[in-house]
Amino acid sequence: MAAPEWRILVQLLKQLAVPKGRATTGLFSLEGYRSMERALRNHAPISEVLVSECFASAETARERAILAEVDARSLPLRVAPDAEVKSLMGGRGLGEVFAVMPLPAEPAWGDFVRSEGRSLVLVGWNIGDPGNVGVIRSALAREPAAFIAVGSSDPWHPKSVRTSMGSLFALPIRRVKEDAEWLQALNEREFETLATVCRDAESLPEVRLRGERTALVLGSEAFGLPEELVGQFDRRITIPMPPGVDSYSINAAAAVLAYTLMRQ
Repeated sequence: MAAPEWRILVQLLKQLAVPKGRATTGLFSLEGYRSMERALRNHAPISEVLVSECFASAETARERAILAEVDARSLPLRVAPDAEVKSLMGGRGLGEVFAVMPLPAEPAWGDFVRSEGRSLVLVGWNIGDPGNVGVIRSALAREPAAFIAVGSSDPWHPKSVRTSMGSLFALPIRRVKEDAEWLQALNEREFETLATVCRDAESLPEVRLRGERTALVLGSEAFGLPEELVGQFDRRITIPMPPGVDSYSINAAAAVLAYTLMRQ
């Protein structure tokens, strides 16, 4: 006897929770109202949708709107028992809806340059905690042109997707290795590269950008940016802090830096 379609999708969602599963299938998943709404709004290529029986009863306007859009797009909808979906959620109250979709194609470097206005590219270098890759959300209010995930930074990890709250559907994202090719690509397109460091750097309030293209590089939570890499950037900048405080969280730093720089 074949397994119910919802059970097959539940197993797939569990597989996509680990890097090997995403690499093998070429898929990633999202969870919750906000991520689903943003994906639908941006016409993301959703393959399948899973909801709980409770969600399928459409008791709220938000649930009805999501289900109506899923139906309008003729997306395969699987309804699983409430207990199964709650188990997948692990106590997170984001909304009992999941979706699966293909990993997006790598954008061209030219996509990182806007035809008008400032092009701000955020670079996350070896950000180990997937939740911190949600830095995209922190800075999105300042309209970055793109995000580059270097090394272990994984924007498609379920925790990254959750933390971004759908922001990852709003801009080009490219994963790259640690080698210097990504930096060379930015230099070739005349981006001014700014290394964020804790000390011995230009103080953020005094920083004045030199052109319309800026790349803001954020390092790992534990070690920041390696000095040999920082030496290849155009400038070093820092957020001034009181004595006894040596750093912000990555998400807070991204928000402060992007807001201050883009006010120019």
